Amino acid sequence: MPKAISQNLEIEKRAASRKFYQLIIRWHFFCGLFFIPLIIVISISGCIYLFEDEYEELMYQDLLFVSPAEKALSTSTLLSIAHQALPNMRASNVNLFESPNRSAEIIFRSKSMHHAKPLETSMEWAGDGPEKVRMVMNQERTSVFINPYSGEVLGTMKNSDRLMGFMKDLHGNLLAGKFGTKLVELASCWVIMLMTTGLIMWWPRGKTGIMGTLIPRLKTNRRLFWRDLHAVPAFYFSFLIIFLVISGLPWTDVWGDAFHSIQRNLNMSAPAGFHSRELKSEFIKDSETLSIDHVLIAAKERGYKGDLNIKIPRNKTDTYAIQRDSDDPAESPSMHLDQYTGQVLAASEWDKVPLLAKAVTYGIKLHRGEYFGVWNLVLALITTLVLIFMSISGLVLWLQRRPKKKLGAPKRPRNYKEPKWLIWTTVGFSLFMPLLGASLVLFLISDWCYSKARQSFA
Repeated sequence: MPKAISQNLEIEKRAASRKFYQLIIRWHFFCGLFFIPLIIVISISGCIYLFEDEYEELMYQDLLFVSPAEKALSTSTLLSIAHQALPNMRASNVNLFESPNRSAEIIFRSKSMHHAKPLETSMEWAGDGPEKVRMVMNQERTSVFINPYSGEVLGTMKNSDRLMGFMKDLHGNLLAGKFGTKLVELASCWVIMLMTTGLIMWWPRGKTGIMGTLIPRLKTNRRLFWRDLHAVPAFYFSFLIIFLVISGLPWTDVWGDAFHSIQRNLNMSAPAGFHSRELKSEFIKDSETLSIDHVLIAAKERGYKGDLNIKIPRNKTDTYAIQRDSDDPAESPSMHLDQYTGQVLAASEWDKVPLLAKAVTYGIKLHRGEYFGVWNLVLALITTLVLIFMSISGLVLWLQRRPKKKLGAPKRPRNYKEPKWLIWTTVGFSLFMPLLGASLVLFLISDWCYSKARQSFA
């Protein structure tokens, strides 16, 4: 090949590379500009919610802790006492704790609420692991705390009065119901796009050495200082951030529904779990619902021990359900019982849970910082703090380079024909995350209109 032709090809290749890089910078800029505020809110609320147990044990000691005595009252007696405290509400759950110095918690819901059509997807299914359950979001709940030895009502507390209840809803739906869940999902999908485009920008094109790629340049001008503080930690935590986002997607509306539909079609869904509403009791006219004590006896006969959560039937055909609360999903068995006969309708066996359902369950536990103790919590906290810092440092970089009274958006590359691999990769991302695809189409149309408008007024 003649030298001149070779040089021209090299020049064209470099020009195409620069235009591609310019396009990636533009995408990265607009991704951050649109979604950094949501990312910061979701991340901060998630950081706070990680410490739910520690915070509540510190703030509500008078409700959560008691002086142990020799003999505890029966659970049915505690339930009866709680009903007297809230006679106009329906008991939905009883939480019993293995520690002898913990109070019993009985959760009540409005009697009229259980007739309402469930419109939203609640994050509460996370305790169940692989199964997603339709529930009413932000439903008002009131907990009654009782001394299990004396029967004294220690106090009541509404879920809306708990800081962690607020943080949970803020993290899951931005306090905006169904619309909010879609915003959270959209922001989560764009985090993955931000990380992907950011890694492309981080990649040392033709550079040698580790400064600015593996080690931040701290003794340099302000722009490079903030650029490296933005890019280098992002590289080290990129996998963890993407994992944290993907492990949270099963909670979402569009992606989560599609994922669980695929699970069912592949026969990879888990058997009925603690929150399942598929199982029904066979209604027997003039029959009394069995005592909750019977459920506990049946559970202990099957080896259930530790902290227990019992679901109380909400209507004549619902079931009792009981689950052991554990950080290890393999140690969290659950079962359903007919509320009239006490027959065990279903019992979870971890060995029989499909692999995909197990993966979702472990992902949930890792996402919540619960699986391998304090180190899981610390790792989730640091990863989320890095994401918050990346968002803030990205804003700093934008403000540093932004001209006065202008947006300062990177220019769209001229006469650039996107390669097929880039188009198909974008299509793949859009199919994997439908809300991302829809918003990306909207963005590309808006970007094209904006560019044409600028050319017209230039």
